[in-house]
Amino acid sequence: MELRYLTVIAALALAPPVRAEPKPEQLAAAKEAEARGAEMYAYDQAAWHATDRFMLDLPRSRADQSELRGYIVEPAETGLLKATFFAEREGIRYAFATYWVRGNIVERGGLIDADGARDLSMLALRMIAARDVAIVQMRQPGHEICSRSPANSLVLPARADGSIPVYIMTSTRSNTSYPAGGHYRFDIDAANKLIGERRFMKACFDLQYGGRDGARAEIAVLTHLLDPQPTEIHAFVSRSIPVPLMIVTIENRETWGITKGKIEPTGAVPDK
Repeated sequence: MELRYLTVIAALALAPPVRAEPKPEQLAAAKEAEARGAEMYAYDQAAWHATDRFMLDLPRSRADQSELRGYIVEPAETGLLKATFFAEREGIRYAFATYWVRGNIVERGGLIDADGARDLSMLALRMIAARDVAIVQMRQPGHEICSRSPANSLVLPARADGSIPVYIMTSTRSNTSYPAGGHYRFDIDAANKLIGERRFMKACFDLQYGGRDGARAEIAVLTHLLDPQPTEIHAFVSRSIPVPLMIVTIENRETWGITKGKIEPTGAVPDK
C-alpha cells in the first residue's frame, strides 16, 4: 500500500469520530494487552541484544558449537532479564552462555567455560520444554508464517495459573514495514501439555510505514476482526514501528490508538 493511500485511510478513520466509551471489560482487556505487549517487548529486546553480544563472544574454535540448541530469557534480579544460550549433549541440556540485560544494555555475562556452573534453572527448563511443544504444534497445518525469514519464538515465564505462554511470530528484515499477521500464541500448562492456542490475524498483512524515497507515513492503520479491542500483538507491534498505530475493531466499529505500546480508545467509526 502506498504511503499516500495509508494517509488517506488514516484521515478517514479519524475524521469526526463519534465519542463513545468502550465497555469496562474491553478497557480491562486492553490494559491487559498493553501490559503483556510491554512484557513481550522487554523479553524480545533482551534476546536481541544478548544475541548480538553472544555472536561477538562466540569463538569459531569451540568444538561444542554443534550442540547449541537456542536461547531462553527469564526474569533475574530487579530490572534485569537473564538470557541463556543453551546446548544439548546426550539428551541433557546445559547453559552455554548467559547474559544479564537491562532494557537494551547487556550489563554482564559471557560464555561459560567447562568449569563454570552450567545447570539451567527449573524455570528455564520449563520454558524450553514449553517452547518445544509450541514448535511441534506450529508444524501442524494452519500455522503459516508471513515472511521468508525464520520465525521468532518468544517465551514468557509462568503465569499465576502455572501456564507458560509461547509466541511464535513472523519476523522481518525490512526497515519500511512490519508484519501484522502470522503471529501465534500457545499456552502450555504445568504438565507441559498444550491447553490453548490462538492466531491473532486470519491473513498476512504488512504494515507499510516507510517508502524507498525515505518518506514515512504519519500513522499505520489496521482493521481487526477477532476481538472487540486490541491484543498484546498490537501493543507489541506498535513498539516495533516508528509511527503510531490505529486499530479499527470491526465487531463494534471502534477505533483505538496505540503509541509505543500504550493503548487508548479514540471513539467509534462514524456511520456513512
